[in-house]
Amino acid sequence: MNPEVYSKPQRQSIAGVLLIFISSIYKLFRSFWAIGAYLLVSGPSRTTLLYIGLALLLIGFLTLIYSYLYYRKFIFYIDYKREEFVLEKGIFSTENTAIPFDKIQQVYFKRSILQRIIKVYSLVIETAGSNLKEVEIKAVSEEDANILSKILLKAKAENTEKDSLKEESEEAEENKEVFWTHKVGFLTLLKIGISTNYLRGLSLVFAFVMTIYNRVNTYFKDQVEDVEVYFDQFSGVLQSLGFLALLFVLLLLLSISITIIEVFIKYYGLTIQQNRDKMEVEMGLKTNTKVSLQPRRLQLMRIKTNPVQERLNLYEAQISLSSSENELQKNKIKIPGLGKEIIKKIKYFLYPESSKSSFCTIFKPDKLLLFRKISLAMLPVMIFLAIWYFLDFINLKLGAVLAIAGVYTFAALTLQILAFRARKLIITEEFLQKKTGFWNKTEETLELFKIQSISVKQPIWYRRKNLVNVVFHTAGGDLRFYAVETGIIQYVNYVLYKAEVSSKHWM
Repeated sequence: MNPEVYSKPQRQSIAGVLLIFISSIYKLFRSFWAIGAYLLVSGPSRTTLLYIGLALLLIGFLTLIYSYLYYRKFIFYIDYKREEFVLEKGIFSTENTAIPFDKIQQVYFKRSILQRIIKVYSLVIETAGSNLKEVEIKAVSEEDANILSKILLKAKAENTEKDSLKEESEEAEENKEVFWTHKVGFLTLLKIGISTNYLRGLSLVFAFVMTIYNRVNTYFKDQVEDVEVYFDQFSGVLQSLGFLALLFVLLLLLSISITIIEVFIKYYGLTIQQNRDKMEVEMGLKTNTKVSLQPRRLQLMRIKTNPVQERLNLYEAQISLSSSENELQKNKIKIPGLGKEIIKKIKYFLYPESSKSSFCTIFKPDKLLLFRKISLAMLPVMIFLAIWYFLDFINLKLGAVLAIAGVYTFAALTLQILAFRARKLIITEEFLQKKTGFWNKTEETLELFKIQSISVKQPIWYRRKNLVNVVFHTAGGDLRFYAVETGIIQYVNYVLYKAEVSSKHWM
């Protein structure tokens, strides 16, 4: 494979004309559908319909011409002398974008349903250090997408000249051996949908029902009053425990169904494949995304699970990549449905030196943090008791109120104590690890040399007990640990020293 082939201007696949045409028609439809609906509802005459049909044909023809011109004016190439990827586009005004190799952060693929039908890929190039967030070439063949991705990533990693790039590209061709592949199947996706985010789905259903009720109440007020009178006759049925339980179960099932559908749309076809120097992750039904992960770009890794998922051997890996402050959420890759063995393989690839640490120090927060968490957890029950005592809004007897307050207090205290015991910060020779959560368990890991800075703050109420809050800043997000003893300061200095003397590249 000779990388010089891309030193001359290249166009997208000819299928890109169809992609541009359909995208443009869709944008026009979204902008003017209301006018079209009004014209159809108003009962236009045959003459008017004829004019509308001719206008639509003219718009379609002009859009087709625009699509072809845009395709012709959209060119890209690699300038090896300046070490840049160059993109030129525009019909009426030309936009020229040059991305230096050392500014390239990530190169990955995306495919919508339409792109899969016409067999083209979107090649996305993410950049850093500029206002330009990303460059996207929406219609390239699979071969061109793979070759371009390899050349640009090698150029970024090695920062070599043209001849070296050729050698590296040929070497990459020879090292295509796949070490392991993991595919998330239908049953696993179903388990993920059942065991995660059903409360969020329930809230969406509740919000939808309340929105419909408000709309009906606004536009059909008289009819609603009649319905309310009708239902008052059956108040015994509506207030029965069986009816409420049935309603809750139906809403819960509906929320779980919504979550399952969402999971299938996001993660259908999830495949992980690792070779010598990278790990590829591909997923998505509506928009299929393929990302290549390299250890040097990894900033922060989170492993999440809960007791239900743990029993099902389901873990979620969240990988934070280097990015600007405004792009942190976008540069987090979520990979759900992983078993323990797969998690170990991912960790071994991303953190090959994790087992070489010569010391391990564990820090836990002071009980002052527990007191603060319990105080915040008690606020709702205090507000509930105040409303019950001073206002007539809640019409309950003393026994019922005390029972509700007692159950809530016991549950809140138990959860806060268990969550406090699970919170810990672990510092080793090369790594920093934070563990939190009793129900939703989270394990965060980062390499010391990738830490950009550390913030140590001591509020006034911490001084008497010699406590501080510590925040470790990275290009992929922050790791925070609160109410820890000042003895951690010497380890903070050690972390800063490791980050300063390391010669490894962290982006």
